[in-house]
Amino acid sequence: MVLRTKPSRIRGWPLTVVLGTYAVAMCGTTMPTALYPMLQDEYGLSTAASTQLFAIYAIVVLAVLCIFGSLSDAIGRKPVMILGLLASAASGILYAMAAEAPMLFIARTLSGVCAGLVTGTATAYLTDLVSSSGRGASISSVANMVGLGSGPALAAFLTFFFPSVPMIAFSVHAVLSGLCIALLAMAPDSVMHRGHGLKLSLPLVPRVTLRDFCVGGLMTLGFAVMGGCTAMTSILVVRAFGITDLRLLGLIGSLIFVATAVGQKAGGKLVSEKIHLGYAGLAIGAVLIALAPRLGGSLAMAMYLAGLIVAGLSHGALFPVGLGIVLRRIEPRHRGSASSAFWVLGYALTALGALGLGWVGQISGESMAVTYFGAAIALCALGCAKLHRRWAGPGNRVISTSF
Repeated sequence: MVLRTKPSRIRGWPLTVVLGTYAVAMCGTTMPTALYPMLQDEYGLSTAASTQLFAIYAIVVLAVLCIFGSLSDAIGRKPVMILGLLASAASGILYAMAAEAPMLFIARTLSGVCAGLVTGTATAYLTDLVSSSGRGASISSVANMVGLGSGPALAAFLTFFFPSVPMIAFSVHAVLSGLCIALLAMAPDSVMHRGHGLKLSLPLVPRVTLRDFCVGGLMTLGFAVMGGCTAMTSILVVRAFGITDLRLLGLIGSLIFVATAVGQKAGGKLVSEKIHLGYAGLAIGAVLIALAPRLGGSLAMAMYLAGLIVAGLSHGALFPVGLGIVLRRIEPRHRGSASSAFWVLGYALTALGALGLGWVGQISGESMAVTYFGAAIALCALGCAKLHRRWAGPGNRVISTSF
């Protein structure tokens, strides 16, 4: 197989289409976040089942990334993106038609298929188009977080204003996915390829870049926070803090994603030069999240929101730097596989955070589970900072890129 990227002149509207498509695909994956309390009541889901509904998505993403992570290197970026959007549209239709809980899990599974196909592929696609690993990592991570952040708010507001159609958000998203398919079909692919058949393989990185992968992989820790908080926030806010307004649940559900997107733009350059600041911020945010349920009244809610913001900002500053490190010495023919391998780490932590919170919450209650979770993340952040210093050297400047 010989694969090479096309010249960098194909930017402009194709870049906009890929960015928009990536954001729309990710938007659908977080739509259930603000609706978990409603889904619990409507379909009789326990707290553990609700977090499992979130976690099954991350598990499916992992499986798809592991099986098809290098697919776009073999057949091109655009076909894989279109397959992912077809899965997204099918997921939205099943959500809208769901009469029983098993249909929710099938719809969630298809949402995971979409994310697994699109995430690594879109990252490689955008990196091809801008011809820069740092710039590609930066804009792809922004598109990722903008999409993820818009999901809870869009679902909550559509459900609030159209209460007679509880699953209207998913129908709307299915239509948006269809429009993206049409636009993407008209955009040029970023790779030219020729080969003799398709050979699937695990998403791997070349041996010479394994050190880069390890250093960059440490910076995915914030995905555990995002997984846990996305699965639990709306339930915790309703059960422990007494907030039931669907619009507020949507905005709160989007908060950590918005903070992450802001952190990418506002803190990426600083953290690329002083990595320890990113880990310190993640630890502080996790401590605030851990302490919030132990307090009472409005102070508890304020501290929890502050923890989400600080953790989101820190995660947003860290993970695109890590992605840039992973891709900085990767040849185009390995780019799809390497970016998928990075996202495997991220989604593994996402699933672990969601499942861990759900299981502990079933035993000790949501509030105590959040406290344990925040304390564990804070300790892990300190450990990652120490490992980074050992692996990357005392200078801590590991990549120079544009944010």
